[in-house]
Amino acid sequence: MFTNRDRRRLNLKTVTKKVSDITVDELKTIIHEVIAEDLEAWRESLEIMADKKLMSQIRQADVDWKTVKKEAYVSWDKLKSV
Repeated sequence: MFTNRDRRRLNLKTVTKKVSDITVDELKTIIHEVIAEDLEAWRESLEIMADKKLMSQIRQADVDWKTVKKEAYVSWDKLKSV
């Protein structure tokens, strides 16, 4: 599955083949969309980093992963069945 960023990159690769066909307004739209998506990603990252409880959980998950605490994780099969 592609992320929005992957899709955008694929679209940009397609567009670069036809740069001469792009109008100034279309180029402005593409630039606006790229900037808007990046700003949203930064906002989401900042929201996560500002949440002390969530950051603590992320740090604990990293420790659990490094120390191979398998009981701290749910298997993909169990997660799909929920």
